[in-house]
Amino acid sequence: MYQRPRGIILLTLTLLLAAGTIAASPAVRYRLAMPDPSSHLFHVTMTVEGLGPGAGIDVALPVWRTGRYVIFDFAGGVQEFSAEDGAGRPVAWHKTDKSTWHIERRGARTVVVRYKVYANEFDQRTRGLDDEHGFVDGTSVFMYLPAFRQAPVRLTVDPYPGWHVTTGLDSIPGSGTEFTAPAYDHLADCPIEMGTQRDYAFTAGEKPHVLSLSGPIACDVDSLIGLIRRIVAINKEFWGDLPYRRYVFLFEAFPNAGGATEHINSAIFTISPRYSRRPLPCRELAGLISHEFFHTWNVKQIRPRGMDPYDWSRENYYNEIWIAEGSTSYMHSLLLARGGLTPTAAYLNGVAGMVQSDRQRPGNAVQTLAQCSFDLWIKSSRGLQQSYNAESDVYGRGAAVSMVLDLELRHRSGNAHSFDDLLRTLYKRFPLGSGGYTVADVQRIADELAGSSMRDFFNAYVYGTERLPWERALDYAGLALSVTDSSTPAWLGMQTSERDGKAVAWSVVAGSPASAAGLSPGDEVVALDGYRVTSAQFHSRISALSPGDSIRLTVFRRDRLREFTLRLAQQPVPRYAVVRAGGTTPAQDALYSSWLAIQQQTEQR
Repeated sequence: MYQRPRGIILLTLTLLLAAGTIAASPAVRYRLAMPDPSSHLFHVTMTVEGLGPGAGIDVALPVWRTGRYVIFDFAGGVQEFSAEDGAGRPVAWHKTDKSTWHIERRGARTVVVRYKVYANEFDQRTRGLDDEHGFVDGTSVFMYLPAFRQAPVRLTVDPYPGWHVTTGLDSIPGSGTEFTAPAYDHLADCPIEMGTQRDYAFTAGEKPHVLSLSGPIACDVDSLIGLIRRIVAINKEFWGDLPYRRYVFLFEAFPNAGGATEHINSAIFTISPRYSRRPLPCRELAGLISHEFFHTWNVKQIRPRGMDPYDWSRENYYNEIWIAEGSTSYMHSLLLARGGLTPTAAYLNGVAGMVQSDRQRPGNAVQTLAQCSFDLWIKSSRGLQQSYNAESDVYGRGAAVSMVLDLELRHRSGNAHSFDDLLRTLYKRFPLGSGGYTVADVQRIADELAGSSMRDFFNAYVYGTERLPWERALDYAGLALSVTDSSTPAWLGMQTSERDGKAVAWSVVAGSPASAAGLSPGDEVVALDGYRVTSAQFHSRISALSPGDSIRLTVFRRDRLREFTLRLAQQPVPRYAVVRAGGTTPAQDALYSSWLAIQQQTEQR
């Protein structure tokens, strides 16, 4: 071993210290205030203490939030930015890009940054503040030090009078408004609710949990907590642990809300208001809760290589998001069935719908899952008009490939291994902070579990666009696809949503009668065969017609009245049912039972 002379070591240290390249990690403190909620302005103070020698530092705001693969304009909401040293003297600053501020501290060991953030985006689950409550996803409000992201942080929240704070952050003992986080990334991944929300503490899996309800949610709280307890238990049994000390379920209700986002030890759910004098059952929330809670492991602990660690300054690219999202979509519904929260028949009906959706999306034959994952930031996440025709879907197609892979692994291994084992192996081999996994890692694990190479599978369905072999995969479990349409339904090939009672096209399927006639996304249907129709009337009248029937559609396109004549075609993909096949073998029966955990369900009942 070579040992450098002591004098050279001392000289090197002296030079490094003089250059400011060695410094103890500074202490970072935040204060979040909201003195006038109606202004929609959060007041933020960021204090950095214990800085080493140096001329300047950068502070930055992320350009995206976790759980949403799209670039946001968070910095656009920042106003009245200022900086000063520890004595209160202003220091110069300038922006180096849209989300980074360079502060000329000129040797000051303490820097205080103040700014305000306009927050009125509750529907984006990023930041919102009004006279009823406030919500913060840390990425959209709290700036960070790129050079010291690992420094521990402390947060003080000054809630509006009469409000309280609910968050997954660790609170300082005896305080409900002061919190700590081991590093910025943890602060950024623990959303904060401030208002008059109703908080219910309970235990699940031997750990503390909180259910927080904000807004008019007239649900049966005991029923909802019971549902959450069951979902926690199912996941703890599947994974073998709960990777958090405490978990918070945040629910916000406001008109036209819908969706949810997973976080490191919490989740935020936005739902439509429920107005009722009687408590309502919340069973329909099971799928949403199950999906976000499964993410506690799959995407929060197990991450693709491109997002471990996060890069807050730009898109994080990866080919694996179909595992993070699609596999979660597959497993969240499968675990509900295994746990008895979804009847087996209902689950198989969902599988039938998955087959139909997979086969009728043109984009699945155009874009691979790997490509779809990589391009998520610029394509699928934005819901472009041509997405359905030209792109795959990491959620739907990802779930479909995950399920077929599960059945294939069970079959090739003689029912000794499954997709369950693949996910649990990823969890063991690629813990958070290890740098993340790749598709190649997933394929290697699949090879081990199958006892043979799975290259053909991955080349065909992950790196390729081949049609999934649903009949063969379902047959492994003694199941078969059955067409349920008693008569061939008519097909227009235009997907619509309702706007002011009208059917408005958001996608026109390539090769469909609507496409051939020249209909376009954005067209607003106002009449069918010369008679005015609402959205509901339009769909009911189309469903009553037969392939070959000719219709005349009147639409508004960019405020101009247009008319199109077209002939309805035959639905290219029928509706299916998944049914038990006759004359199954013991191997098929065993695979079916282990896949759906039939024995465990029977014992639980």
